[in-house]
Amino acid sequence: MRTRLLWLFVGVLSFLPLAYFQSGLTMNRSLASMFAADDPTLIAYQDLQSTFGGNLVVMLVYDDDDLMTTQGLVRNRQWTEHVEQMPGVEGVLSVAKLVDAFKYLRPEFSFSLMTSSDENPVALFRDEDPIANQFRELFSGYTHSRDETTAAIVVMLKPATDGASDHVSRTVGRLRRFAQGLPEQYQAMLVGEPVLLDDAFDLIIADGRRLAIGTIGLLCLVILITLRDLRIVVLAAVCIVWSTVATRSVMVASGVELSLVSAILLALVAVIVVSAIMHLAVRCHLPGVSLVRTISTLAIPITCTCLTDMAGFASLMVSEVRPVVEFGFMTATAAGCVLLSLVLFSPMVLSLPERFLRIRPSRTRAEYSQSPRLSRLARGSVRHRMALGIASIIALVGTGAYVMRLETNSSFLDNFRENSSIVQAYSRVEERLGGAGVWDVTLPAPTAITPAYFESVRELEERLRQIEVDVAAPSPKSNATPPVTRVRLSKVLSLADADAVASQVTMLSFVTPDVRLAGMRAAIPTFAEALLTFPDTAANDSSTPTAPRRLRIMLRSDESLPGPAKTALMSEVRRTVQSWPGGAELTRAELDNGGNDKVVTGYSVLMSRLVASLIRDQWKALAVALLAVGLLIWLVTGRLSLTIAALIVNALPILAVLSLMGIFGGQLDLGSAMIGAVSIGLSIDGSIHFLSGYQRRLLIDSSTSEAAVDSAADLGAPILLASAALVIGFAVLVSSPFVPTATFGLLVAATLALSAITNLTLLPALVVWMDSEKPAEPAAG
Repeated sequence: MRTRLLWLFVGVLSFLPLAYFQSGLTMNRSLASMFAADDPTLIAYQDLQSTFGGNLVVMLVYDDDDLMTTQGLVRNRQWTEHVEQMPGVEGVLSVAKLVDAFKYLRPEFSFSLMTSSDENPVALFRDEDPIANQFRELFSGYTHSRDETTAAIVVMLKPATDGASDHVSRTVGRLRRFAQGLPEQYQAMLVGEPVLLDDAFDLIIADGRRLAIGTIGLLCLVILITLRDLRIVVLAAVCIVWSTVATRSVMVASGVELSLVSAILLALVAVIVVSAIMHLAVRCHLPGVSLVRTISTLAIPITCTCLTDMAGFASLMVSEVRPVVEFGFMTATAAGCVLLSLVLFSPMVLSLPERFLRIRPSRTRAEYSQSPRLSRLARGSVRHRMALGIASIIALVGTGAYVMRLETNSSFLDNFRENSSIVQAYSRVEERLGGAGVWDVTLPAPTAITPAYFESVRELEERLRQIEVDVAAPSPKSNATPPVTRVRLSKVLSLADADAVASQVTMLSFVTPDVRLAGMRAAIPTFAEALLTFPDTAANDSSTPTAPRRLRIMLRSDESLPGPAKTALMSEVRRTVQSWPGGAELTRAELDNGGNDKVVTGYSVLMSRLVASLIRDQWKALAVALLAVGLLIWLVTGRLSLTIAALIVNALPILAVLSLMGIFGGQLDLGSAMIGAVSIGLSIDGSIHFLSGYQRRLLIDSSTSEAAVDSAADLGAPILLASAALVIGFAVLVSSPFVPTATFGLLVAATLALSAITNLTLLPALVVWMDSEKPAEPAAG
């Protein structure tokens, strides 16, 4: 009793400083935090950021049938000026800004008292002016729709500085509140990749709170219904709280922040705790079995299950995506903290008086002894062990080959449900303005911009506009020919296009492009400097005076494109840009300083890269998880044959579930990117307890067949109860409005349910088939 009190005292005493220390845990919402510092895609994006300043683009879109009138212009100018003055906004492009810029092309010299009105519109709105028409057409899809009834205030955000990772989120929040405060008849909405990411974080945080409550509540309900023992509920609650606080403290000490995939920490800790204590709880309910004997019998299996949980989760740290690495570190730490919490609290809590905490009298031993049904099922499996063994290997190879061929979906917009406000907003924007996905091409530019250089840029733009990628859409019928979707860019724009319009003005046709560009910069400075580095800014951004100027081409594509379509389009854009022969105007010194780099980057490219990297890394993480878990089982059992059997039994459900997902039309996405490593870490628990019981029975002179059958029948109840608790816990995630969370919960729950069945049927058959230590003998009776 003294030792139990000592452990309890240590646990309670350590909770207070841990609770204080964990309060310093923060969440990093920046996109850069999701990549390794040396990731080439991130480096290209950061170069774009440092070269052109604010490159995070958000669009405030609203409907206005009177947009191209004096009244519409007054509204647009008022809202533009309000947005432009918001903290965190680098610059704004809107119809009002275009009107100011067009005055540079068409100065309004008026010798009358007449002012602009619907009868005498501003210069940009005059349909009889061909240059005005070209200028409006040039920016259609950016600042206004083609039918000129929908407006977009294009907002360029300032990048985060001084480590303020939530800087962009705060700016998006201000813009969102402003859009919501506009009159309802204008149906204002906010879209853009920063909005998508901000909404994803908000949903994840909400999921973390809601799912933690639901998961813990359901798990405690399962314990009460199945075991009817408040001691186990108390133990689960204490271990969940202590482990979560300890994990968060370790994260603070290690400099790890919460990220896109780590807000469900409490829910995951809950399922790890319940998985670990279910075996302990069932064993404690056996009459005549003391607490000391229970702990001594299960100490090694429970330790091994926590270690395999740690190994499975830690395998995610091989990923190149930082949130996944931090998620792996976080969950592996949580598994270790769960083990420590069980050591600290289980001896004292389980020794509390049963008569006060038991909801109904103890069950008889028969209720917890070997199940006749499970015994018959295991015996039948052992009898057909060779057929089952060969079939399992064939199924493993077949499902593995099929899963490797599954298509991936790297569209970030698909992470939201179709009926969500953000998806509906994107649908409206893309219907009226064209694509809402913004990305960029950056090109070298000579110190003095020449007409030949701009002509070369416009030729490249025309080639980009002509790109068409045919992508086969999923067919609802397997025997039908898949329909083909033709994908192209919805908009291509640079200062070369604006200069082409300006050069048609008689007074400006005789000057150089640099003179015309200087005028545009004076009229719309933020927009001009976001598309071209000017000599004074170029000198400031580089340590070498000969650093080349850079020109930026802004691209737009449908954000709702399927992942394969977007990937194919980006690949074709890269190929076209790399084949561009421009740059001849650059001097040798400029070329030597890296001036010939042609880069395709931007927020949309980075987001697609993030999803694709997550999916790609899942196979590496699964391989590492299998290797690490297999090594642990080998060290504990000392038998390679038992290790191979356990790995087959636990890998097959994962591949089977992913195969079923593919058969029913699913694709690999964010939700399925981590289930392999996570499922291996959790489902292996049942295998470890089975193998532990199997080897104990071999020591008392049982045959391999008897030992396998008795172990499966004896451990059936705790394995099924633990699996039921895990399945219910993860099934709570299915209700999440964030699709990856729902997919993750569904797939893991299905995998764990299937793993429980294979652990009680297929594993005994494979163990007897592969284990030759003792010949299989017919069971007595």
